Amino acid sequence: CMIGTKWESREQYNLAPFYEKNVLSYLGGTANVDMFFNYGVGDYENENDLGKMWPHADRTIQNVSFTNYRFRCPRNTRPLQQASFGLALRLESCLSRIQAQEKRCGHRYQWIMRDRPDVFHDEPVFGGKSVEDLDPTKIYAPCLWKDFGVCDLFAMVPRRYAQAYYNLSATMPTLCFPNSLTTKYTCKPGKLPWDGPHPECALSMQLTKAGIDIVDTVRIAGQRYLYNLVRNCTCDNGVAVMPSKYFGPRAGYCGQSVPGAPARCG
Repeated sequence: CMIGTKWESREQYNLAPFYEKNVLSYLGGTANVDMFFNYGVGDYENENDLGKMWPHADRTIQNVSFTNYRFRCPRNTRPLQQASFGLALRLESCLSRIQAQEKRCGHRYQWIMRDRPDVFHDEPVFGGKSVEDLDPTKIYAPCLWKDFGVCDLFAMVPRRYAQAYYNLSATMPTLCFPNSLTTKYTCKPGKLPWDGPHPECALSMQLTKAGIDIVDTVRIAGQRYLYNLVRNCTCDNGVAVMPSKYFGPRAGYCGQSVPGAPARCG
């Protein structure tokens, strides 16, 4: 499931070779991966390298409406935060497309990977392990932190846990969260009555409730181990680099410039 916005950043920051080298090569190549795209109307026809690799990918154009996202919740509980609601809809949509594909083809996938088009994979995914080396009883996701949750930007999910990860209502049918969150890896909701936990906390809560172990052998930004978000790039003499507040002295590059690509620096 390739879900998100900023698809144009793949060409602007030349992310394709990094994706092929550090992700696809450990998944068995494009022939071993079926791709499902989920994006808004504004990102249509901006698939760049991904569209060329998977010309027959399953495509869903989904503009999320937040008009009715605030649910009527019982006392001492809060509804989903707006960002959590939008992510939940996209994840559930992608899972439904996968289930339809499985039914049409008469097979069941082994893993479902969630990724974003604006993620920069600058080192081998899963620390260089191939998909055959992964534990099929665990979910692989970065940055599982107390009072934060688990990063929702990337995950490798065994098919058996797809409902728990991609379908929020499967583990929390009411989509309402208690005001006092006591699980180890969650954070408290905001002060406003409708301000529920952010997506990272909501995701961690549902996985914890389902009793699923998360392998957190990778880290976000600080150690530059799994990925860097292109949207965090700044400019240094016309070259996109990661700002020092994310990496300190280890500030690196966000991708190589592409001749003719729209410039964001300068």
